[in-house]
Amino acid sequence: MPKQFMLTIKKCLRHAVKFGGIHAKISPLSAEGQKPSACFNEGRTSKGEKIGKHHGFTRDMGRSLRHGNEDNANLSGFPEPNGNLVKGANYPSGYLRAYDRLLRDGSRLRDCVDLLESMERKGLLDMDKVIPLSCILSPVCLLIDFCQFFQVHHTSFLKACKSQKAVKEAFRFCKLIRNPSMSTFNMLLSVCASSQDFDGAFQVMLLIKDAGLKPDCKLYTTLISTCAKSGKVDAMFEIFHEMVNAGIEPNVNTYGALIDGCARAGQVAKAFGAYGIMRSKKVQPDRVVFNALITACGESGAVDRAFDVLAEMRAEPKPIDPDHVTIGALMKTCIQANQVDRAHEVYKMLHEYNIKGTPEVYTIAVKSCSQTCDLEFALRIYDDMERNGVVPDEMFLSTLIDVAGHAGKVDAAFRILQDAKNKGLQVGHVSYSSLMGACCNAKNWQKALELYEEIKAIKLLPTVSMLNALITSLCDGDQILKSVEVLDEVKKLGVCPNVITYSVLIVECEKAGEAELGFTLLGQAKTDGILPNLIMCRCLTGLCLRSFEKACSGGEPIVAFNYGRPQIDNKWTSLAIKVYRETISAGVKPTIEVFSQVLGCLQFPRDSSFRKKIIENLGISLDTSRCSNISSLLDGFGEYDTRSFSILEEAASLGVVSRVSFKESPILVDARKLEIHTVEVYLLTILKGLKHRLAAGARLPNITIVLPTEKTQIQSSEGEKTIIVAGRVGQAVGSLLRRLGVRYQGDESYGKMRITGLSLRRWFRPKLTGSTLARRPGEMIPTPTRLAKGIADQQRSIRNSNNLSFE
Repeated sequence: MPKQFMLTIKKCLRHAVKFGGIHAKISPLSAEGQKPSACFNEGRTSKGEKIGKHHGFTRDMGRSLRHGNEDNANLSGFPEPNGNLVKGANYPSGYLRAYDRLLRDGSRLRDCVDLLESMERKGLLDMDKVIPLSCILSPVCLLIDFCQFFQVHHTSFLKACKSQKAVKEAFRFCKLIRNPSMSTFNMLLSVCASSQDFDGAFQVMLLIKDAGLKPDCKLYTTLISTCAKSGKVDAMFEIFHEMVNAGIEPNVNTYGALIDGCARAGQVAKAFGAYGIMRSKKVQPDRVVFNALITACGESGAVDRAFDVLAEMRAEPKPIDPDHVTIGALMKTCIQANQVDRAHEVYKMLHEYNIKGTPEVYTIAVKSCSQTCDLEFALRIYDDMERNGVVPDEMFLSTLIDVAGHAGKVDAAFRILQDAKNKGLQVGHVSYSSLMGACCNAKNWQKALELYEEIKAIKLLPTVSMLNALITSLCDGDQILKSVEVLDEVKKLGVCPNVITYSVLIVECEKAGEAELGFTLLGQAKTDGILPNLIMCRCLTGLCLRSFEKACSGGEPIVAFNYGRPQIDNKWTSLAIKVYRETISAGVKPTIEVFSQVLGCLQFPRDSSFRKKIIENLGISLDTSRCSNISSLLDGFGEYDTRSFSILEEAASLGVVSRVSFKESPILVDARKLEIHTVEVYLLTILKGLKHRLAAGARLPNITIVLPTEKTQIQSSEGEKTIIVAGRVGQAVGSLLRRLGVRYQGDESYGKMRITGLSLRRWFRPKLTGSTLARRPGEMIPTPTRLAKGIADQQRSIRNSNNLSFE
C-alpha cells in the first residue's frame, strides 16, 4: 500500500511536469514554516518509516480542501471577488485558493500581487517552484500535502497582465522571482509590447543586463515590436543594428516587426529597405511580411506598389496565397486613395481564393461603400457574409447602418437593426449610435426622437455620441428648445456631455439669435468642467455684437461718463470681453473674426448728438462745424472705448495681429486680411502712438495703408466690362479717416492710401480761434493728459533753473 501511494504521487508529479511551465526541486514547508520530515524527490521511503502518520495528515488536509476549513480558507486583509474580507490564515492553502479566485476574476491583478508580496514578507512564497494550478487543484493532488507550500504559475499571471495591459503589476510580479529566466523576461517584454510601453521595454533590457543574461533573437524581436507599436522607428532600427552587431541572426519575425513598425509610421521607403535587407540575407518572407508591406503602401497611398507586392507573393517559388488580412489591407489601401471601384474588385478575391474571412474584412468592404453611398453593394456583402457562415459582429452592423445613413435611407437603417435583433445578433451602444448618426446625416429629427424613445424603453444608457447625434439632428431641424430639454434629461441619467455637445448647442443659439440661452449653456458647460473653445467664443461674441448693435440702434444708453471720460457700459460688451478672456485663459488662440467682434462691442455710437455730449462732458464750448478735427483731442479719438487699445496689444502678443512698429518709415498697414473693426482700432492705435511721439518732439513718418479690392462686372456701351471697386474694409477705412478729419492721398478703389507726416502734425495740433472756445486750448486736453503735461513742465523748469543749491 505505501508503495502504491508513492507511485501515485510520482505519477501526479509527472503530470505536473508535463503540463507545467517553469519548475524546480520541490521542498515543501509545513504550516509552521519548518522543514517537513520527507521530501517527494528524495527517493522511495522504506517500509518502516512513519507512512501512516503522513497518510493521516494528507487525508485530513484533503478533507479540508474538499469541504472548506473555516479557520484556514480565508486570508486576512485581502478582499475576495465578492467583496467580502477574508480573515486569518496561517496556512498557504488559503493563500492559494484566494490567489486563484482573484486571478480568475480577471480584474484583480493588483490584489494578486498584493497577496504575493504579503506572502513574501511572511516567508511563505517561493516563486522558483511552479506547478500548474490545475494540477495542484486536481482530485489526485488533493490526496497529498501540496497545501503545505505555495506555487504560482508565471505564464498565467503574465498572460493576464498582457490582456489587461497591466505593466506595473507585471513588473511587481517579476520582482518576486528570485532567479528569473530568459522566458520570464520575454513574457514581461511581451506585456510592455501589448501596452506600447516603450520605457518599460528598455527597463526590461536593464533587468536582463543586471541578471547577467544574454538577450536572444526572440527578446530582440519583441523589443523591436514594442518600438514599432510605440511609433519609435529610429529606435527600432538602432535595436536591430545592435542585435546584428551582437552576432544574433534576425529571423523572419524580426524583419516582420521592422516592416510593421515602418507601416504604422507610414514610412514605405524604410519598409522596403528592411525587406531588401531581408532578401539579401536569404531569409524567406512569409505572408505576414507581405501583409505588412501592403499595409505600409496603404499608409502612404502607394496603391500600385501594393498590388506589385501581391504579384510578388504569387511569384514566389512556393506561391503564397492571400488571406483575409491581405485582402483587408489591399481594400484599405484602395479606400484611402479614394479608389472605391478597385476596392470592390479586391473584395471579389475572397470568392476567387475561397477565403471565408472574418467580420473585420467584411467591415472594411462595407466601409468602402460609405464614400459612394452604395447601400446595394453593402447589402450584397452582408448576404455573402451570412452565406459563408461568418457571424456579423456589432462593428459590422454599425458600419452597414452608417452606409444606409449616408445614402439617406433611414428606414433601411432601422430595418437592418431590426433584422439583426430578430436573428439574435449582439446589438448595443455601437449599433444604436450608428443608427442615431444615420438619422443625423439624413437630417430627420423626428426619427432621431423616435429612436431616443426606444433607447429609453429598453433601458439602454445613451452614450455621448448618441446624445451629440440627437442634439445635432434637433438643431438642424430648428428645435433648439427641445434639444436643451433632451440635454437636461440625459444629464439626469448620468451621461456627461462633452465639448462637442455644447458647441453644437451654442452654434444653434447663434443661428436662432438666442443670446441669453447661449450664455446659460456656457455656464452649464463650465459647471461640467468644459472650458470655452474657439467655436463657442466665436458664436457668443457674435451674439454679443448683434445684441450690442441692436441696443445702439434702439437708442439704449450704452455709454457712461466717469470724470468726463466716455466708456462703454453695456451688458453685452462685458459678456463679450468675459468670454474672450476665458477662452484665452483656456489656452486657445483667438481668430481675427473673434477679435474683431469683441472690438465691435467697444465702438462708440456714430451719431452727432453723442459727439456733442462728449465735448460737453469735457467742459468745452466748441463750434464743431468750424473745427472738424477735434477728434485728436478726445479719448479713443471719439471712435472706440480706450480698452480696445489694450485688447489690441494683447492680441498682438498672442500673434493674432502684427505688432505696431514705429521704426519703419513709412509705417505700413496691410489691411487685406483684417476685419473692419480690427483695421479701425489698429489705425487708431498707430495715431495714439504718433501723438505721444509728437509730444516728445519726434518727427512723424508717413503712413501707407494697403486695402483689399474687388472685381465686378458692369454693362457698358462697349459690352461687359470688369472694374475694380473698394471692398468693405476699404470703405470702412475711408469713412473713418473722413470722420476724424485726417487728410489722405489715394482712393479706396486703388487699394492703397497714404497719410503724410505733415498732415498728421497739423491734425494733432488743430488751429482753434478764440471765438470757438470757452476755455484755453490746453484745458481741452483730458485730465490725465493735463496732469502728465504738468509734471513734465515742472521737471523741465527744475532742469532749466539756475537757482539750484544744496544749502
